[in-house]
Amino acid sequence: MINSAEFLIIKRYLKPKTKDSFLKIISTFSFLGIALGVATLIVVMSVMNGFRVDLMDKLLSYQPHISIEASDKENKDKEEIYKIAKSLKIKIENFSLVNNSEALIVTKNDNFGVSLKGVKNENNFFIKNSIIKGAFDKEKIGIGIELASKLSINIGDKISMLSNNSETTPFGIFPRQFVYEIGFIFNTGIYDFDNNVLILDIGKSIEMSKNLNEYEIKIDKPDLALKFTKKLKQKYEDRLIYSWIDNNKTFYDALKVERNVMFIILTLIIIVAAFNIISGLTILIKNKSKEISIMRSMGFKKKSILKIFLIIGSWIGVLGTFVGSLLGIVISIYLEDVRLFLNYNFGIEIFPSEIYFLNQLPSYIDYHSIALIFLCSTIIVFLSSLFPAINASKLDPIRNLKNE
Repeated sequence: MINSAEFLIIKRYLKPKTKDSFLKIISTFSFLGIALGVATLIVVMSVMNGFRVDLMDKLLSYQPHISIEASDKENKDKEEIYKIAKSLKIKIENFSLVNNSEALIVTKNDNFGVSLKGVKNENNFFIKNSIIKGAFDKEKIGIGIELASKLSINIGDKISMLSNNSETTPFGIFPRQFVYEIGFIFNTGIYDFDNNVLILDIGKSIEMSKNLNEYEIKIDKPDLALKFTKKLKQKYEDRLIYSWIDNNKTFYDALKVERNVMFIILTLIIIVAAFNIISGLTILIKNKSKEISIMRSMGFKKKSILKIFLIIGSWIGVLGTFVGSLLGIVISIYLEDVRLFLNYNFGIEIFPSEIYFLNQLPSYIDYHSIALIFLCSTIIVFLSSLFPAINASKLDPIRNLKNE
């Protein structure tokens, strides 16, 4: 606890006199450095989180969060999987039986490989909201808009494919050839899918390939996919089970490393600003060494001196951290407005859409990250204040007054 005498001294030192104007300047720069460092860190982390959320939304819109090798007991499996999800407080948004395989499109000019996705009906998440022309038909096939454009085909046209399911003839083993009519065109907005995937009825897909069926699951919290996958592997030890993170491990790890590295680099701004607190306190202690010696002679303990200067340094840092946090949150909320203001009034183009393919600057405020930034900044400030405060408490009052 702080007694009244300590409080008065702290209050006085936090408001230096005119003759201590240099000390006031250092304190002001310490405050501004901490505030701007924290604000910058929050804004940059919000932008990176925004990019991550935006990329993940696009990536996972047409990709299952979890894939499980299917069995011939679909209803029983579905019931068990829903039960496991409920125990983990995870909501399953879509559960589909699919068959994924490959085929070779044969044209007059070229041959190239594509992925086939066999689905039971139009309620599959992959095509539910992506069909832009035609309708799902069990006897026909669906094609992505990019692939349709490349092949110059439309609804009603036919496409010829060679499957990986071969057949034996008197002349040897040959891949089976299938011809399907185009029933619908889909557009997911993701080039890889729209250029490489064909959709057909699951029965036709099984006929074309020898691949096993899979359950594709979409959940409400994709970040919990690994946890859910771990539980499912304990239940179905003999089946192949993988999550979207396993499928995109390189991409996921790259985002994670980049985010952590940026956090460390930008934290250095706060550390540099914290050195100003050390400088300010050191100068303050040097200027007030006579007063410290007098206070010690009057009965102030080392603990009181330590407490006084620790609180002074910490107060400047914590106040700067608080103001910086508020500033960072406000800028993150109105980041797009700030970008437009700079663009229209000063001609400064930040993240041009023709380069980054973004209509607006993404920003996602993660309050857990902000709490971590606030905590790290507070610890840095506390440690920066601690060492000068310890030195102040160790001053020898007799020797110091003798030198004065």
